[in-house]
Amino acid sequence: MARSLIQTVNQSNQTVAVNSIIGLGSTQRRFGCNCRLSGNAIEIEGAGYYTIDANVSITPTAAGAITIALFENGVQIPGAIAFTTGAAGVPEAVYIGTTVREGCNCDGASSITAVVIAGPGVVNNISVRVIKL
Repeated sequence: MARSLIQTVNQSNQTVAVNSIIGLGSTQRRFGCNCRLSGNAIEIEGAGYYTIDANVSITPTAAGAITIALFENGVQIPGAIAFTTGAAGVPEAVYIGTTVREGCNCDGASSITAVVIAGPGVVNNISVRVIKL
């Protein structure tokens, strides 16, 4: 079993502009002390590998591409990006899965956020799960 886990869910409609952080809602499941919800971010602390899974349902406010990415301490995590192209008012779903490595964490916890980086819309649902391996 994992040494630490958190799952957050937000099913409230959130109008999100480009380059805005998506609110993660509330903690649904939590085990251990290495992962915790802090505002609109999940903080991870402790050396090791962490897998991150994010499922997002978003309704575009205009036709075109919507791109969502995961960030660690304000820097986009390489490869942790998903996009879809949709029509205005039609919900679209995206999934992002990645793994990050935390070193000694001498500087404290790292902050993981989900950000809309292209195509504003209304986020209808977001579920994020982080597991320390």
